[in-house]
Amino acid sequence: MITIDKDYTHHIHILGDATENNLKLHVKIKTWVFDPPYNINYNYSKLVDDNLPQIEYYDYLRKCSKNMINNSCESANMFHINTPENCTRTLNIFEETGWKLKQIISWVYSSNKGMSNSKCTNAHRSIFWFVKGEPETYMDAKIQPYKNPNHPRVEKYIQEGKRGTHLYSWWNIQLRKGNSKDHSGWYNSLPSELVENIILLTTKKSEIVGDLNAGGCTTYSNAKRLLRNSVSIDIDPKSKEIFDKLRSQTTLLKEMIL
Repeated sequence: MITIDKDYTHHIHILGDATENNLKLHVKIKTWVFDPPYNINYNYSKLVDDNLPQIEYYDYLRKCSKNMINNSCESANMFHINTPENCTRTLNIFEETGWKLKQIISWVYSSNKGMSNSKCTNAHRSIFWFVKGEPETYMDAKIQPYKNPNHPRVEKYIQEGKRGTHLYSWWNIQLRKGNSKDHSGWYNSLPSELVENIILLTTKKSEIVGDLNAGGCTTYSNAKRLLRNSVSIDIDPKSKEIFDKLRSQTTLLKEMIL
């Protein structure tokens, strides 16, 4: 298993297909960040068909699920991020391949798109937290400020040195847009805060985080910053280019510091 020495971590990017039969990595993943195409006819690139017939899309998710669980530690986590409809309709696919649903988290954000005169505006996605075995969690690793600091019980907690409470099962995190400061140039990328939450709640330093649809390499960037190791996989060469660019920037920064 990959380990780290002090502040040095290992990261690899594999240019390949997430649905490859019997994908075998040389390491075991503790936590997967799985943010697949949502099958909503989004124009990614010629390498990705985001308008598959439903049966083909489900088969794609099934193959990804098998590859993740087969390359996981005995006790591991997987976070499936998708539209609420897709997460709900495909729950059985992930359970059939060996994952067990631990919790459903709602990721909410502001949106000016998709407004309708007949229904509420869609402004959230679902995060289905699956586990294999019984992995440890570290809920104190990411906390939020107390909402009512003047409540007597909360005042007592603060006096005892506690800085906040555990995260709720809904995360209010704004979308990462093209004009965001840390946008890598990918079609659409997960917000860093969302990936940070996943990593901190489910891994310790030196453990390995995996991303089967690496895209703009948000998982890699956060794993590196949080002293975790990472394995990134994507079929698009542009993802590998972003990974190499981010790594070169990190190397340059180290040389400037030294």
